[in-house]
Amino acid sequence: MKTSNLNLRMAAALAATGLLLGACATQPQSVADGTPSPSVDEILASALLPNGNSEPARCLPGTAYTDVEVINPELLLFYGLGDRMWLNRTRQACLGSRIDPVLAFDKRHSRLCDLDSVAVADNIGGHWSTGVGCSLGKFNPISPEQAELVRAELSMR
Repeated sequence: MKTSNLNLRMAAALAATGLLLGACATQPQSVADGTPSPSVDEILASALLPNGNSEPARCLPGTAYTDVEVINPELLLFYGLGDRMWLNRTRQACLGSRIDPVLAFDKRHSRLCDLDSVAVADNIGGHWSTGVGCSLGKFNPISPEQAELVRAELSMR
């Protein structure tokens, strides 16, 4: 009886190994193998958020976000309460590559919306001035895991 159980387990292990190898052969290769890494759009489409909502929002109420991180000159990550996050792709690269810039938003209401302006603000001699602004895009809900993937993808470029 022991031998037949062992044979069954070995057969199951071989079958699982074959399935795993077959799946690996059809999966995209990793970045180390020279294949392109996923794009920001692919990362955003990769998984639904826990509440099931992955539709971009046109506006965020002013109370919805608590902080903003500049990921690159055209990507802003808005942090909300809990693990809520939104990724905003500006309509053109405009924020420069300064570390920890101060952002100035030109919003028409108490909320921040698609097409509102954002610019980097500088304190020059005690007076604030802003550089050339650019327009915000839609606010894509994003999970913390997806945000890490976006950061990792962009750091490899």
